[in-house]
Amino acid sequence: MKLPTVIAMKAKLYAALLFFALALLLFLSVFRASIFTEVSEEKKIWFELSFLFLAAIMAEMLVSHLRQPFVMVLLLVGVAISPSMVSSLYSFFGGTGSAPVLVGTGGIVMIFAKLGAILLLFKIGLHSETRKIFNLKNLVIATLGVIVPFLGGYLFAIAGGHDFYYAMFLGAALTATSVGVTVAVLEELRLMQSDMAQALLGAAVIDDVLALLVLSFVVQAPSGAGADALFPIASVAGTAFVFVVGGIFLGRFVVGNYFDPMVGAGKGGQRGFLAMLMYLLFYAYVAEYIGLSAIVGAFVAGITMGYSRKVDGIQGMFYPLEALFTPVFFISLGLLVDVHALAANIWPILAITLIAIATKIIGCGAGALAMGVKARESLAIGVGMIPRGEIALIIGLYGLTALTPSGTPVLGAAEYAIIASMAFLTTIIAPAAKQAVAKAGRR
Repeated sequence: MKLPTVIAMKAKLYAALLFFALALLLFLSVFRASIFTEVSEEKKIWFELSFLFLAAIMAEMLVSHLRQPFVMVLLLVGVAISPSMVSSLYSFFGGTGSAPVLVGTGGIVMIFAKLGAILLLFKIGLHSETRKIFNLKNLVIATLGVIVPFLGGYLFAIAGGHDFYYAMFLGAALTATSVGVTVAVLEELRLMQSDMAQALLGAAVIDDVLALLVLSFVVQAPSGAGADALFPIASVAGTAFVFVVGGIFLGRFVVGNYFDPMVGAGKGGQRGFLAMLMYLLFYAYVAEYIGLSAIVGAFVAGITMGYSRKVDGIQGMFYPLEALFTPVFFISLGLLVDVHALAANIWPILAITLIAIATKIIGCGAGALAMGVKARESLAIGVGMIPRGEIALIIGLYGLTALTPSGTPVLGAAEYAIIASMAFLTTIIAPAAKQAVAKAGRR
């Protein structure tokens, strides 16, 4: 090889190494400045989102090791990078001055989180078959599985000296069952087609519908439980009934006659994708406008989309949205947890978690027994309904943003930490639920 050629190759190598080193120095300096110095919000949002997606990747890698639902691992990762956790670690290791902030809890992150909640409920609705779910047995199981936990949470809060609003939100947070965890457990055990599994899944879905309606009642409730509460609650109940039932019938007509022809039409199905987004967000808006929550509208929109003749195509279009927004939603819920409040409320957390477990077993188990289900299977249904998961976290999020008539948030940092911890603890007992379901389902 000629000498000029060797010199040219070395020059290219040294130039590449130089630019690599300069780029690395540039990226590291920007990373350090983004954490330790003030950066304008319109610039930092890109750093925060990229960091959140990196956290989601890390969470997915941890799932196989922790053997816990992806949702709960995302929540833990959110707590680990939360401002309160970072501040605690910074002080523990002797840091001085202002603690670094990896990801904030407002702005674009919260918008992504709310979109994630809406998309999550749309997905749950999309996988719900109304004929198999909405029957008398499942309705009785779910109704008692909502009433008993709500009363348990409400009475516990009142007995502890808390105000009416916190008691209502705590009761609402105890009502819902994590459909995602329930489905994962049944699929893993290969019991999805058993009668007991269908009852468990159907009751869990109805449970979530009732929990969302309870949330709507709580948001609209006056400052007491007297006669003045009857009219607002009756109004919300009537409006909710018209919206859910009428929205399903109207949606079936729209989906079958106008939406289905657009799926797969246009450039790469772009028209159908935009129509799905428009339809979903409009249902969410109508629900929010009439006093329900946007997630109720998203759930109803998902149910109606399930009647489409092209459900597989809809699920394919929906997956990128789910992959983008849902991890950000669950991580953001972890960001809101105040670890200082968590450490200071260990006993209330354990007490509320025990109430959450006992009231689901009693309520759902009694409902199953009343409908003629065998005692062992009734117990399995009650145990299978214990995990709270995503809906309880969504209710906690609404409590942070809801205001009392005096203008103060319904839930403070401590109250939200208690609800989030209860949702986590009731969900990680899923292995015990698996064993109970398996034993009952195979007999």
